[in-house]
Amino acid sequence: MGDDVSSWRNQKNGLPQGSVLAPTLFNLYTNDLPCILCRKFAYADDVCFTTQAETFAELECTLTADLTRVTQYCQRWRLKPSTSKTVSSVFHLRNTWANCQLNVSMSGNLLKHKVYLGVTLDRTLSYKEHLSKTAAKLKSRNNLLSKLASSSWGANAKTLCTSALALCYSVAEYCCPAWSRSSHTASIEGQLNSTMRLISGCVRPTQIPWLLVLANIAPPSSSESGH
Repeated sequence: MGDDVSSWRNQKNGLPQGSVLAPTLFNLYTNDLPCILCRKFAYADDVCFTTQAETFAELECTLTADLTRVTQYCQRWRLKPSTSKTVSSVFHLRNTWANCQLNVSMSGNLLKHKVYLGVTLDRTLSYKEHLSKTAAKLKSRNNLLSKLASSSWGANAKTLCTSALALCYSVAEYCCPAWSRSSHTASIEGQLNSTMRLISGCVRPTQIPWLLVLANIAPPSSSESGH
């Protein structure tokens, strides 16, 4: 960085955490993942398996068998899949199965349900629970922003805007393309409106289109995708 050079380091196995080469080398190393019945989707060092069936029993049988085969592949090539971070989800519209969960195991451990890469999934993909949790996070962060706005050293517009983008908008827009068309986004939009009022100092009757202008922040991705 600049004129500074890091010291040499011998890495006998694996790569340092955060290495820019890690994703590329990992993709090359795992390019021969075994053929399985499920479809595979890979992102960095995360792999997702998906399948369809008429019954829970069929889903469980297929997923467990495929996970067993992939686990054997990992053991052969000295990879250690994280069982604690591996989860299962099922999507359907049958109300009689509303409380049913998949019984899928990996290395003898029953997999947890619902959360995937920080997103809480429900059987109808309404994202109601996920958006409720996100709105609660935004509310607590708005409270921090409110304290900053009431201070003498942090009340200028630039500081508040930068803080809002880092604290609030980063949380509100996480995985937005997945849930932006949900019918439960009003709670997110309401909290972001509060964020813009804190930045601009506007009172509640101020029309929402003006909040975007006065706060000097582009419309959130949820609004752009939802209209």
